[in-house]
Amino acid sequence: MGTVLEKTGAAVRITKWAIDLFGDKNIIWAIALSSAILGIPIFADTVVILLIPIVSLLAVKSKKSMMSFGTVLYSGALITASLVPPTPGPVSAAALLNVPLGQAILWGIIVAIPSVIAAVFYCKTLKTLVAPKEEFLKAAAESEGQELPSLSKSMLPIVLPLVLILLNTVASVLIPETPVANFLAFIGSPLAALFSGCISSLLLCGKEWKTKKVLNDWVNEGITAAAMPIIVTGMGGALAVFVKNAGVADKIAEIVMQSSFPAILIPIIIAALIHVVTGSNSLGVMTAAALVEPMLATLGISPVAAFLACGTGALMFKHANSSGFWVTVSMSNMDVNQGIRAVGGASTVAGFTGAVITCILVALHVI
Repeated sequence: MGTVLEKTGAAVRITKWAIDLFGDKNIIWAIALSSAILGIPIFADTVVILLIPIVSLLAVKSKKSMMSFGTVLYSGALITASLVPPTPGPVSAAALLNVPLGQAILWGIIVAIPSVIAAVFYCKTLKTLVAPKEEFLKAAAESEGQELPSLSKSMLPIVLPLVLILLNTVASVLIPETPVANFLAFIGSPLAALFSGCISSLLLCGKEWKTKKVLNDWVNEGITAAAMPIIVTGMGGALAVFVKNAGVADKIAEIVMQSSFPAILIPIIIAALIHVVTGSNSLGVMTAAALVEPMLATLGISPVAAFLACGTGALMFKHANSSGFWVTVSMSNMDVNQGIRAVGGASTVAGFTGAVITCILVALHVI
């Protein structure tokens, strides 16, 4: 699905819609919105590669710095990629923690929105003038006349699976064990809903949807991109069983419970440490979920709270060991110091904001 959105120009179409929605004076918010939407089905690094030409052109037209615009472009996608399924990281975390996907999507969006807003406000403080690269300005100029798909076709593959999954969740609560609930349980199951999104994305291909390029080459690209998250998810599940059987989780949980340390901070800290060490927010979310799952009963944390804690913790301090960091910094024409201040600062602000909101929701017994 993500590959189709990339290849057909749907990602650019969504971005241009967001720009029209917010107007020229609020372009930074348009970039954040389109990036956050595209971060749900597409990896954050890829969102930057796709949209950097149009964002570079917008930076010139609005006389703003790429230090600000480039960072917002990456941050929006990074936040939803850590918190909102069906991106591989949160999907795996939800599975490992036994959180229904509908609840994961709903709460992920609720926490992601203020996190994105906080990141945008931080990026607006980045005033150091960094001009975009000429190559991206030329690429943007060359693509100006490109025929793009309609907004409805562009949004359908993203919105349809989310709606089906949420309808399934709502029906299971309001009208359980009814024919309608059973039907929605089928079409709203993660595999069926995402498959529906993949099928609907073929509308973007027009008459080419039957060709070898779409049904073979693009599918192969998508499978290749998804291979590593699938492997890591399996390893995360094995790690969770090992940690549980070895008694390590119980020992850690007992230590936490005997101290005055808030239990909800444990998954946040674990996810943050893994992210800072490995540079991968997806790995941070998945591994933290695998480590925390055996502790939930002793710590007294709900699976949803743990899910949000892992997602927000895995946003903390994106830096030079991350491919996303280098993609954003190099394509935005920043140096390393500027990148640490911009990308590292924005990711930390977003993660801290999400973590605070998660802690508040736990304190209020909402989750």
